[in-house]
Amino acid sequence: MKRTLYWVTKDLRIADNAALQLASQSNELICVYIIDKKWFQINKFQSKPLGEKRWQFLQASLNDLNQSLSTLEQKLYIVYGDTLSTLGSLCEQFKITDLITTKVPGTDENSLLSKLHTLNPELTINQVDQFTLFTENALPFEINNLPASYSKFRKVMSSIAIQQPSSAVKALPCMFQATPSVTLYQLEPSQASTIGRPEQGHIFKGGEQQGLKHLKQYFASENPSVYKEVRNSLDGWENSTKLSPWINYGCLSVRQVMQHIKHYEQTVESNKSTESLYLELLWRDYFQWVHFKVDAKMYQFKGLVGSAPLTTFYPERFKKWCLGKTPYPLVNACMNELRHSGYLSNRGRQIVASCLVNELSVDWRYGAAWFEEQLIDYDAAINWGNWQYIAGVGVDPRGGRHFNIKKQTNTHDLNGDYQAKWLDKSSNTAYLDQILDSVDASDWPISSDSATISSAVNALTTSSFSRNNVK
Repeated sequence: MKRTLYWVTKDLRIADNAALQLASQSNELICVYIIDKKWFQINKFQSKPLGEKRWQFLQASLNDLNQSLSTLEQKLYIVYGDTLSTLGSLCEQFKITDLITTKVPGTDENSLLSKLHTLNPELTINQVDQFTLFTENALPFEINNLPASYSKFRKVMSSIAIQQPSSAVKALPCMFQATPSVTLYQLEPSQASTIGRPEQGHIFKGGEQQGLKHLKQYFASENPSVYKEVRNSLDGWENSTKLSPWINYGCLSVRQVMQHIKHYEQTVESNKSTESLYLELLWRDYFQWVHFKVDAKMYQFKGLVGSAPLTTFYPERFKKWCLGKTPYPLVNACMNELRHSGYLSNRGRQIVASCLVNELSVDWRYGAAWFEEQLIDYDAAINWGNWQYIAGVGVDPRGGRHFNIKKQTNTHDLNGDYQAKWLDKSSNTAYLDQILDSVDASDWPISSDSATISSAVNALTTSSFSRNNVK
């Protein structure tokens, strides 16, 4: 008799969900999403793994999934606590025989599953391969032989067929009779439905239904036909697909998006822009497989190349970068948008990342961690892979990218419209141009303990400086 625990992670949907489909073959089923308390704690890079904007989007997505499961006489148990001990307790309480979850390229997640199996050797753990466009079995090479560059990966994958998305699950097994003896997290139906500033930023509503609605609207317009011409714009809802928040939480699958691209090409037109949409999905896939291959190296200072970049950690520079108080107005505008709305264009992300690494000489991992906290559409492989790419320690055969900020400003915001929208009107940029470091490095505390550094960094927030894919 199969007594199954479906551990929901990056698969917050009913349609094209192979993990849920496998769970439907059980005798009894409990569906669980775990909100790990570590997500809200400051890490060694001065940021939290989960910020307010993405937390709100996630809650709305969990609400949506729970409503969908209720139509199948199931429910989503949302648990707050430590992931490993929670899974262990649930497996023991309900005498679980099978644990099902989506296979994701997460160092912590895979380590956790290994520990769980050690503690529960009789437990069958099924990791379902559905987070990427291609499954591992479809790859024409072993993961360890992954091509060293995206261009080579693209060439190899050009002839590989993409699996069609499956329909929504129609029925699920009954729930266990007992209530889980863990700390359940209650969501209100209206909680966290809208993110961002309507008057300035973009609005993202979490959940599968909202994701499907946006997917259909985008491909019902003419925007796919001009995507390549407008994708480098700093602003504008129509200038990119804006699908990434739903894709990265699994409210939509990449195969569903690919299906819409193909349908558009067959019924409307196929051109360089529609090809570029597919290539963006392929870039996403490549970063996922890189993460699967290198694992913890994705987060290390020396990255994949094993050579340390010439950067360090300047607390004041990092804090000014986070708060949009650098000597570079375009960078400040981008950082303000990110902080206020939880979103930033692809071009904007490249510009600010290059600034932190090349102009400010700050350790790239602090920037990657800040993005992790701030971005609604955060994905580990894409975020850390792109930061490595900029810093010259990743998959870029050219060894990093350095953007000329003045040139980027003239090219992408010549009239200053974007800066006018996001810059603090009271900022004295002339003053900022003269001062990057308000104190000499030798004036900083000699002690390197985290409490001292954190205190020095946090002090800046109340000082006069505080605010009341690659070309």
